[in-house]
Amino acid sequence: MSAKVDVPLYIVVGRSEDCELQLADPSVSGRHAKLSWRGQAILVEDLGSANGTWVDGRKVHRAEVRPGAEVTFGNATLSWSHPALKQFLRRGARGDTLIGVRIPGRRFICGSCGSRGIMPEGFARGQLKCGKCGVELQVGPPSRARSVLGVSAALVALAAMVVVGVFAWQDETTSSGFRRAAERLGLSHARDDQPAATSPQERSIRARIAPRVVAAIDPTHAVTRREAVRLASEDEGPFKVEQVARIWTSVRERWRYVNDPRGDEYFSVASETLSNASEEGQLAGDCDDFAILLAAMIESIGGEARIVMLDGDQGGHAYTEACIHEDAQEVARRLSQHYRRNWSRYLGNQRITNIHFRSSPDCPVWLNLDWNARVPGGPYGREYWAVAIYPDGRTETLAPSVGAAGDTPVPNASAAP
Repeated sequence: MSAKVDVPLYIVVGRSEDCELQLADPSVSGRHAKLSWRGQAILVEDLGSANGTWVDGRKVHRAEVRPGAEVTFGNATLSWSHPALKQFLRRGARGDTLIGVRIPGRRFICGSCGSRGIMPEGFARGQLKCGKCGVELQVGPPSRARSVLGVSAALVALAAMVVVGVFAWQDETTSSGFRRAAERLGLSHARDDQPAATSPQERSIRARIAPRVVAAIDPTHAVTRREAVRLASEDEGPFKVEQVARIWTSVRERWRYVNDPRGDEYFSVASETLSNASEEGQLAGDCDDFAILLAAMIESIGGEARIVMLDGDQGGHAYTEACIHEDAQEVARRLSQHYRRNWSRYLGNQRITNIHFRSSPDCPVWLNLDWNARVPGGPYGREYWAVAIYPDGRTETLAPSVGAAGDTPVPNASAAP
């Protein structure tokens, strides 16, 4: 069975209703930019917009990009998983033939309807019918003749491949590269390649909580990105701990605690939390909503964050940790200097003499950003167990904190004001 798909030659992006991809952000011009395929790359062309088109932070008039690159129109970041791009992205795989990339596991996504499934045991090549839409899927690489003719609009290279716009670029052949591309396109948050859980709590969180938390972290959403950039730009430059402090202080001083619905755990998407702000700018939610918002905003400006789920003296709790690639004493010194220069109308004058953090082989300082801490790097509470959730879907059992009295803070180095 085959299906005819109308694959567009190009996409016009803008605020106007006649644009194929319409963005409501006021910084976007009526007809802002055009996307078209050039070989195996996408050509981004600015159409004389007022606020410019940006690729990986660089203003461009014309530039070739690959799906998943950071493209911004004014202040609106392009979401590669936007439904309006689905058919356009198909053209990059030679018309209506979809070629996917290998990822660990045996999952697949139907190229016709987008539904997900698991391949039957022992099945590696041949015809497979989608259980949702009934379209026949070709499993395994197509022959050269079939590829040139593009005979099936629902042709999907499975054998644990992901489709709909994730293409096998020659310089992105590692599994981590494929995973990152899939995540940027919003196709997959689950991971099959991570080590087995090392605690019962991690197994439970990985199965029930992590997918929902990861789905709520949306660093490339225009609302999330705009707010993060607005705050971080007060300390312009590459990602730094001062930008983390700006974000933490702004969110914390505006935060008001509101419970989840009775009998249910609700994880508010970061952009939703920002969009629901009151006229006075107040934000609301519970501890996991606070943690999700911080993690999304930190990731949005090029940082690394993770969310820690735990059980402590006050019951279940969640908070964010941010990775700072600097010596701990230098982090403490810079935070101390930052808060001496910046007074918070809600939190008052914050004095830092030490910081509390975790370390890992790939991150010297996982800085504590718990909303119960009075500042970034404030003391941890007592924990009975702790599990980290990373934005890419990984989970990790952590050594629990024994609380402020048992922590080993890092003294602040002497510094000039």
